[in-house]
Amino acid sequence: MEIRKAQENDIAEIVALERECFSDPWSEESLRDTAGTLTLVATEGSGVAGYIITRCVAGEAELFRICVKSEARRKGTGRLLLESGLEAARADGAEKMFLEVRSQNAPARALYTSAGFTEAGLRKGYYSDPVDDAVIMTKDI
Repeated sequence: MEIRKAQENDIAEIVALERECFSDPWSEESLRDTAGTLTLVATEGSGVAGYIITRCVAGEAELFRICVKSEARRKGTGRLLLESGLEAARADGAEKMFLEVRSQNAPARALYTSAGFTEAGLRKGYYSDPVDDAVIMTKDI
């Protein structure tokens, strides 16, 4: 498994993964227009196995998206992407990372907790399709 910055030729696979993983996928236009963000991909063979999108501003980082192809799950791909995103944010000067995760997404919450994130708040009814609360999590990096 290799982690690298996303390239133009990765967009089609990122869009496909976005549609596979999220009930509210970002459009191809939104994924292309991620000004100020860093997108890293995990590659296995010649394909994209997952990606992470983060942004750093004024010493704080935000994790916008992390997604792993179904057949690459439970193999450490998500953890590798998360660790790479944290390291990139640290290198960019961030001292803290924030994220929001669906309250019902137990696997993602377990990953974040095991990586040292703690719950910092709750946004009631934040997500739609299906309706769910967002758990705000944070980690000093």
